[in-house]
Amino acid sequence: MNNQQRRNITITVFSFLISLIFFGSFTYFVIFTRIRTVYPWLISLFSVIWIGLGGLFIWLGVYTIRTLSSRLNVGKRTFFALGLILMVIIPIGEYGGLALGPVFHVDELYYWNDGPYVTFGKDPQTEMTISWLTKTASRTEIFFGTSPDNMEKITSDDLRNHLHHLYLTDLTPNTKYYYKINKNFVADHESDTFSFTTAPSSNKDFKVILVGDMQPTWFDTLRTGELVARGIVAENPDFVIQLGDLASSGDMAQIWHFTMMNFPLYAANTPFQTTFGNHDYAGGGDVNARMLFPYDYAASQGLYYSFDYGNAHFISVDNFDAGHYEMSDSQKVWVETDIIDAKSRGQKWIFISFHHTIFTTGTSGQNWDLQSWLVPLADKYDVDGIFFGHDHHYEHWNYTYGSSGLLYNETDTPSGNETHYWCSGGGGAHLEVDYGVLTHSPMIDQRMFYNISSAAYEPITVTRDPWNSSRYIDSTEHKIYADGELYYHAPDRESYATDNEIYGYQYGEQTLHYMKLEISNSGNTCTISAHYPNGDLLTGPDGLYHQIWTFTK
Repeated sequence: MNNQQRRNITITVFSFLISLIFFGSFTYFVIFTRIRTVYPWLISLFSVIWIGLGGLFIWLGVYTIRTLSSRLNVGKRTFFALGLILMVIIPIGEYGGLALGPVFHVDELYYWNDGPYVTFGKDPQTEMTISWLTKTASRTEIFFGTSPDNMEKITSDDLRNHLHHLYLTDLTPNTKYYYKINKNFVADHESDTFSFTTAPSSNKDFKVILVGDMQPTWFDTLRTGELVARGIVAENPDFVIQLGDLASSGDMAQIWHFTMMNFPLYAANTPFQTTFGNHDYAGGGDVNARMLFPYDYAASQGLYYSFDYGNAHFISVDNFDAGHYEMSDSQKVWVETDIIDAKSRGQKWIFISFHHTIFTTGTSGQNWDLQSWLVPLADKYDVDGIFFGHDHHYEHWNYTYGSSGLLYNETDTPSGNETHYWCSGGGGAHLEVDYGVLTHSPMIDQRMFYNISSAAYEPITVTRDPWNSSRYIDSTEHKIYADGELYYHAPDRESYATDNEIYGYQYGEQTLHYMKLEISNSGNTCTISAHYPNGDLLTGPDGLYHQIWTFTK
């Protein structure tokens, strides 16, 4: 046997072993974590490697067997068969497994120690839930108390599980509690002892952070998500409201793991209340969402709920409980009834959060069903603020329903009150720049409004143009939060949508950010503002568009 033949055999064996390693790794990451819908490029990469190694195996094998078949006692057909397995059968088997394989629920199969995070119970003054995930199924065990130096061990009698909840009741309002879990969590926590504070029983100043789409999938969005998360930690809020698309795909254990690498940085010590988005629902992910976040849901179907904090009432709407981007009639009835009930109990401030775009000048469609239902409702009951995400940027509208002479329904009687709407989708996900907000073709839509002047329904044609890439804020300090540049939309300088005047569009910006809602002055004053992850206020080009508002009652 000459040196060339030895090299051929070595390369042949090496290529076969490497191919098996790739096959085993890909089987783990795809079958056991269902990573395939997030990384189609990864599937393509592995397929190319398979084909390349399989082809190399066949070529070298046939080349070598010409002179070594008698010594190796292996025929050409064997080499062809092994190469065919590498090139065809293995990839087809993988794709078939992906299509037919099971969706794992996080309580049944999980591979990391993730969390912990705190959520409100039915009454935030007296009820809290501490949750976490473990890579091995185990009993729920935690140390808990009102002093970090004197905590009592609590062990559950339930079966071993990957998902753990400790439901705490009969707590004392406005009291700080401490807890510790003997697990090495993946999130980069500053301490292994955590704490939370229950809601006050009387009016007291408090701060809420609202943050939108996170959708971490790999290093870039994990990094941007951490920027926002660290900013929220620095704010030290009383609780956090998330606006949906917490995860990139709710049916995947791997994706929930990515999600858990960032938000527990603040949620371990701050109650975390999320609204659910289309990505959280993906692939039947609402099952995981309901298990992971055991809120006091209003119905067995749908992920909507509400709660009081101080003299404010917060409503979390589910845009998807009736199917694809649709809400059930029963939820709509519940929302109105809930607002009436909150007002009857003396709750001075009413805020609504959901995920889908009720308005947008970005790349998504406007949810007309949501818009035609909620705008008149919010006007009727004088809702103080509405927050949503879905489009990955920041936008603000100040809509006085009916001021343009257009109504959704002829029976509506507008109050003349202003209603503020904020899109806050910059929680770490790729910004709208990645989705074509600067490059898309003009979007044309037609909507039917009731014209008060003509007393008739008439179609209104709306055009949405791409944002102008030459309009951006030149800020060295804040450019890190942009995707390229800090592109902005100020309609008094250049308007990109013909319905801006109808809806009272004020300002938009392509940036990572969070929003802050503060109730002060014994519950009589509310301040709402938008901030870069370092805490700086969004002020727009030339500092002329300060995104901060103060309301009094």
